[in-house]
Order: sequence, then structure tokens, then C-alpha cells
Amino acid sequence: MKVHGVRFGSLGMMSFAAAFLAAFLSLACDRGKSDAPPPTPVRVLAAQPGSMTSGFKYSASFVPRAQVEMAFKVGGYVEAILQVPGPDGKLRDVQPGDMVKAGALLARVRVSDYVAQSSQARGVLGEAQAQMRQAQLDYQRAAELVKGGYISQSEFDRATEMLSVAKSKVEQTRSALESADIQLGDTELKSPMDCFVVKRQVELGTLVKAGTLAFVLSDLSSVKAQFGVPDTALSLVKAGDSLSVTVEALGNKSFQGTVLSVSPSADAKSRVFNVDVEVQNPGFELKEGMIAQVTLGDGKSAAPAGMVVPLSAVVRPPDGADGYMVWLVSEKDGKPIVTGRKVQLGAVKGDAVAITEGVAAGERVVVSGASQVFEGQTVNIIP
Repeated sequence: MKVHGVRFGSLGMMSFAAAFLAAFLSLACDRGKSDAPPPTPVRVLAAQPGSMTSGFKYSASFVPRAQVEMAFKVGGYVEAILQVPGPDGKLRDVQPGDMVKAGALLARVRVSDYVAQSSQARGVLGEAQAQMRQAQLDYQRAAELVKGGYISQSEFDRATEMLSVAKSKVEQTRSALESADIQLGDTELKSPMDCFVVKRQVELGTLVKAGTLAFVLSDLSSVKAQFGVPDTALSLVKAGDSLSVTVEALGNKSFQGTVLSVSPSADAKSRVFNVDVEVQNPGFELKEGMIAQVTLGDGKSAAPAGMVVPLSAVVRPPDGADGYMVWLVSEKDGKPIVTGRKVQLGAVKGDAVAITEGVAAGERVVVSGASQVFEGQTVNIIP
């Protein structure tokens, strides 16, 4: 056989094929190595013994006691918007941040069309009532005549049917009038409570459809401080408890709050239970979105000592078993690998938790990336 002028015998062909196969396998192996996923980057921390008090502090954020969206139920051109005094004392359209009283007329669409519909419906009702009165007279006369045998039973039945039709028409027209009056009333948007305007999304002259959002209102007479606690701290909080809420933005001013509710189930991602604490806000010092610190427990009694690690290090077992575990990093063939170990948790404070059983001092625990690794996986330790 000749290849580009070179003759190969059978032995040469076998050597060539073997060399080609070896080169192909070597290339495939190299490609397999290059395609292998890189080690998962993780951060580790050496477990250290410590003690924690029962005065756990959590970060909370404020939300309004109530927040409502005001939308038009009927369409039309906006012909009026609530006027309030501006900073210069002159009247202007209500703006976000303005306070409005319960019952205040926030906006109104043009009423002339709906007044006409209501008047028309009232006129139709009047005609139907007049027809019903005539049908009642006809029925009474027919009832007397049929008794004396002056008219047939079929004529009396016809008078009875006409009265029934007249009554039905009155009911229909009365319903139409009520609907028209309701639509006339729905041309106005009124504040359902004393509140602050958060958003205003209409202008004078705007053509709106039914369902168009016009205002967002917030009741800040009291606010709710919302935060989450792990299951190990659930024994420290229950509905009706009085808690201290401190706001750094107000010079670390403290407010007393009452626990409204503790969620019966944990958040699927954060694994914490949401808690709502109501705080009275008569001076409107507390605003939506402000950050506060909530203290659980008395802060005096010491919890059992253990290895203290960040909460981010604690995960659920991948096999779905009950309890908690952490990933520990050890060396194998000169490479860092992770091994899972079940642990017993102790007290929690802020974003730290005490491990009372399962981890020894100095063992390296994965504190970032713990939810992305698996048993025996090689990892890349990053600062």
C-alpha cells in the first residue's frame, strides 16, 4: 500500500494503526481531563469552643400595619384629585408622603355619563311601576268578573300572567337602577383609613379603565417588625410576648412590641420561622423599610458550651434524614475533600450557632458553599 508515495507492508500497517490508536486514546484522555468540572470553591473555618447567652439578637425590618391598593371600579376621565397644602402653604395635588384622613376623596372620574345612566334607569323603573299598577287594577277587575261568570277562566289567567310579567319587569329595572347608582358611587375613590400615600399613579385628565391602580396607601399608626428565627430559638418566642425593638437610625431608641404571630412552618430556602412583632407608632417615627434589632431571651443565663460556627455551615442531611450536619474538610492524596458529619445544635445567637456534639475543636468546617458539595468531593479552599 502506498500513502503519499510511501509503501507500507502489512507489519508497517499494523504499527501505524497501533500508533494512531494510542494517539487517539491519549487525546481522548486529555480531553476527558480538561472537561472534568473544577473543584467547588468553599470557605472553611476552624471550629472553636465558646459559650453563648440566651439574649439572642436578630435583625428585623418594618412593614406597615396595613397597605392597600386603590383602583377604579369604573372607567372614565379623571376630573378631580385631592388637593392638600404643600410645603409653601399652597394647595397642590396629593403626593407620596402626604397624610390623608379616612373618608377623604382621593380622586374622581367624570360623573356626567354615570349620572345620565342612573337617571335613565330611574325613568325606566318609573314606567315599569306604572305598568305594574295598571296590571294590578286589571287583575282585580278580572278577579271580580270571573267570580260572576262575566269572563272566562282563560281571560282571568291572562290578567294574572300580565301582572306577573309587570312585577318581574319592576324587579329587573330596580336592579338596573341599583347597579347604575353603584357605578355612580364608584366614580369616587375614598381613603378607607387615616394613612399615608405611598404611590399616586394618575393625573388630572387621565383616561382610566376599570381596575386601573390609582393609589397605594399605608397605615403607619402601628408597624410590624418582621424577622426570622431558627428552630432552636422557637422556645424563646410565642404570640403575645413583649419584646424590645431597638432602632439604630433613631439613636438606638427602644420600643416595646408585642408578638403577633410565629409562622408554623420554616421558609424553604432560609430554614427560619418568620415572626411578626407589632410596635405602636403614634408619632410616625418608624417608617417602612427601617432596620431594627430585636432581642429574644434575658441575655443573662449562659447556654451550654460548644463549638461555635456560623449558621451557614449547618445543612440538612442530603439523604433526607432528620437532624442537621456540617461538612468537614480533610486531606486525601494531598487534596482537600469534604466529609459529612451529623451534629447536635445548641444555642443560636444572631448568625452563629453552638454545636454541642459532632465537631471537635480545630476541625475545619465548610462555612460557605455547604449546600453545593457532596460526600467525598474535592474542593478548592478560597480565602
